[in-house]
Amino acid sequence: MAPRFLIDENLSPLLARHLRTAHGFDAVHVQELGLRGASDADILARAIADDRIIVTSNAEDSRRLGARTPAHPGLAIMLDAVGRAQQLTLGVGLANAIHSAGTAHGRLFEIDRQGSVVSPTLKKA
Repeated sequence: MAPRFLIDENLSPLLARHLRTAHGFDAVHVQELGLRGASDADILARAIADDRIIVTSNAEDSRRLGARTPAHPGLAIMLDAVGRAQQLTLGVGLANAIHSAGTAHGRLFEIDRQGSVVSPTLKKA
């Protein structure tokens, strides 16, 4: 099954649209779901309910939340994604890497500025 993504508000809504229209991924931005300003816990609850991988640039909080909730559908972190163009490029690389991995449940994926994707182990909180 192809991965489904929930793009956090710290990333551009254009990323969700780009992943959908140009690459065929099922991606929505929190703003499209009326979750702008929602807590990390609320975003995670929605991701679990909808079986969507959270894509964010909030590394520290996301790692902590993922470690406390090991049954999450997947966490994807863009490290150092500052501009929209860079977010689109890194977002596609991240989505493709997750798709190639086969499953994201309970896993963390991180992509750096150069486009290298790693899947480190989440430490228990």
